[in-house]
Amino acid sequence: MTGALVAKLGGNALALLPDALAAADGRPLVLVHGGGAQITALMETRGIVSRWVDGRRFTDLPTLACARVALADVSDALVAELRELGREAQPFRTGELLHCTRRVDLGLVGEPASVETDPLRAAWSADRIPLIAPIGRDGVSPRLLNVNADDVASAVAVALQADELAFLSDVPGVLDEEGNVLSTISAAASPTVSGGMLPKLEACSAALAGGVRRVRIGAGTEVTP
Repeated sequence: MTGALVAKLGGNALALLPDALAAADGRPLVLVHGGGAQITALMETRGIVSRWVDGRRFTDLPTLACARVALADVSDALVAELRELGREAQPFRTGELLHCTRRVDLGLVGEPASVETDPLRAAWSADRIPLIAPIGRDGVSPRLLNVNADDVASAVAVALQADELAFLSDVPGVLDEEGNVLSTISAAASPTVSGGMLPKLEACSAALAGGVRRVRIGAGTEVTP
């Protein structure tokens, strides 16, 4: 274990930065950010219709172009906000860390196959927080691929053997049928969910199976083996 915290920022990522820094509590920190709302907004501006398959975005060339622009904007904003908070970031947003296998059913979408961890450790040594955008590279070609940010966070946590993986967002956690936040979830018998929560729970299970000690969603939900 590295003792590290890998935090995936969803929703209003800028507002979640203080929570992520506090949660790290001095531990090495890696931030993974999405940008779903920004990608969708840019696609709408360009007249491109979003397609979804089981909570995952189908990506063609125009969608990938929008994703790269939107994610770079989010990354720039996070770098600036971290500087305001007294921390420096090392952004990774051109797929240099993530080697992926392509999900042909989702178009230009990848699933992480391996993660380069040396650049992350080098950033820590330089007192910088690694800031990862969910763009990867096809393992058999130089093509860039869109990657679900939850999958990226899980893969990074496993590669680092992180102590904790936290999915932070403006959603309070996983809800039961009455709308109450579940305090813990068993990976062996997780609740029935749909939409974007489905890949998140799949990423949680993959992280736990890969050796990450603890996974947390939202403000307090904890997923346990």
